[in-house]
Amino acid sequence: MKTSSLLLSTLQASFAFLNFSYLQKWTIFGIIIGVIAGLAAVGLSLLTSFLTGLFLGIGAGFIPPSPGVQQVAYSLAIERPWMLPIIAGAGGLAVGLLFYKFAPKTEGHGTDAVIDAFHNKEGNIRARAPVLTGITSSVTLGSGGSGGMEGPMSQIAAGLSSVIARIFKFDADDRRIAIAAGLAAGIGSIFKVPLGAALFSTEVFYRRDFEVKVIVPSVIASVVGYTVFGFVFGFAPIFSISPDSAKYSRPESLVLYAVIGIISAAASMAYVRMFYFVSKAFANLKRVPVYIKPAIGGAMVGSIAIIAPQILGNGYGWLQLAMLGSPLLLPIWIILIVAALKIVATSLTIGSGGSAGLFAPSMVIGGLLGTFIGELFHIFGLFLWIDVSATAIVGMVAFFSATAKTPISTIVMGSELTGGYGLLAPMMIATVIAYAASSLNSSIFKSQVITRRDSPAHKEEYDISILRDLKARDAASPQFVSMSGISPITEVLDIMKSNGVGFVFVDDGRDTTHANGGKVRMALLHDVVSAQDTGRSILAAVSNKESPVIKDSDSLYDAFSLLMSTGSEVVAVSREGRIVGVISYKEIAKAYHYNVHSKTRK
Repeated sequence: MKTSSLLLSTLQASFAFLNFSYLQKWTIFGIIIGVIAGLAAVGLSLLTSFLTGLFLGIGAGFIPPSPGVQQVAYSLAIERPWMLPIIAGAGGLAVGLLFYKFAPKTEGHGTDAVIDAFHNKEGNIRARAPVLTGITSSVTLGSGGSGGMEGPMSQIAAGLSSVIARIFKFDADDRRIAIAAGLAAGIGSIFKVPLGAALFSTEVFYRRDFEVKVIVPSVIASVVGYTVFGFVFGFAPIFSISPDSAKYSRPESLVLYAVIGIISAAASMAYVRMFYFVSKAFANLKRVPVYIKPAIGGAMVGSIAIIAPQILGNGYGWLQLAMLGSPLLLPIWIILIVAALKIVATSLTIGSGGSAGLFAPSMVIGGLLGTFIGELFHIFGLFLWIDVSATAIVGMVAFFSATAKTPISTIVMGSELTGGYGLLAPMMIATVIAYAASSLNSSIFKSQVITRRDSPAHKEEYDISILRDLKARDAASPQFVSMSGISPITEVLDIMKSNGVGFVFVDDGRDTTHANGGKVRMALLHDVVSAQDTGRSILAAVSNKESPVIKDSDSLYDAFSLLMSTGSEVVAVSREGRIVGVISYKEIAKAYHYNVHSKTRK
């Protein structure tokens, strides 16, 4: 304990200059986050490869193909296919037990957990989450679970960034920036997409908005993480394609790419529905222990893999083979079946509680779908000048854009993943169509919100919007006095003092909603005291001020506007022609404060 305290004190003393400018601060911490994320990505990749070779290679006698190499002649041979359900089920059981024992809320796809921490947890991610996620995701993928490393890697890097932010006592806003930078560094390194990952961290928190303030830390952290990872594994893109195939030369090609965009939108919505249907089905298995559910999902995936081993792991190698026109994926109906089974397998793996990401499967499903569409058009003699690898790339990008609601970053990622910058225009068309045609609510990331206004992280920036959402009855105070105009001054003064109010409304029996053009007469305490001193006898003689009136169903913003425009100290709140409460600036401030902080705590 003393050693850790000493280390913490040393770190804090070493960075005592944290009050430096934004750029200086986030350059330093962007580099730190990037180095840590890059090293974590190296470790996760090596561990996953080792476990894949151990479980699938030695256990079942099957090694999935790898992307980035020309391997059209890959041989699909499984020595012990009957072992696949056993291996995948055992892997799921191990993951379930780890979650059950150490962190039951860490299971699932990591990117969504980071989004939730950004919006609802002030950038806080538990310190044990990165380590546990690294182990469980490697076991899940190594034993054949359908998923990717990008989601877990984003949670690992963001979790470590959150720990760093807490060590240096960052406030909530800076903790959010730190985990966004960690997310970018994690994806940028493991996926080799530094620019796309930096843009992704600005897009992924919203379905129709951007988090612009994280762009500088995200760029720095992503580039550094990518550099560390690339130094170990090389900087070549994940997928290998022929330079001649990734080009756009004829404008009529856009018709085919538009079709890919439309079909990708429909398929992405089916994917999201399938995933959450399966997740709900497993959640409803109340009598099944939580640690058993990933084992059931894993065994089901392994059973499917006996007839379709293409669903195992991240599937990048099979997408690579599809781009190269491998005979293992022909006739073309096999491609469509594999894409559909990949949706089912991913839903079973992660929906049952396995630890993996939805990023990679989405790319693979979209790429296979694009391959199928390209091959289908070729069968009918259409668009023969377009290489199938081009439709695979465009399908991959369009499908993920619709699934994750991140069109801009996905376009950039498509270029970085393949080096296919010649397909920029087709990717733009297909991606925008897929994004726009898919439902706003159909996102694989359930923690996304629509815009910044909908995020508790930014609620205080939208005070006018909050006031428009609240009603006058939500803030009206019952502490007021309403008396007849013929009431004696001495009686009025006694009642005001006993009720602790500084004003009194004059009740003349008329409908206060319409009286005096929407105003009621009132008298302040000092006016009543002065009237008593000067010998005036009734309340009507001193009520020389007016208060605006608002219905209890009107918005609090309307009350605020009336206070501002009239200069009145209070607004009378009426219901059915009678005053039922009052609103001052104090009531508005209390209602606003309660609304903001109650939603932040949820």
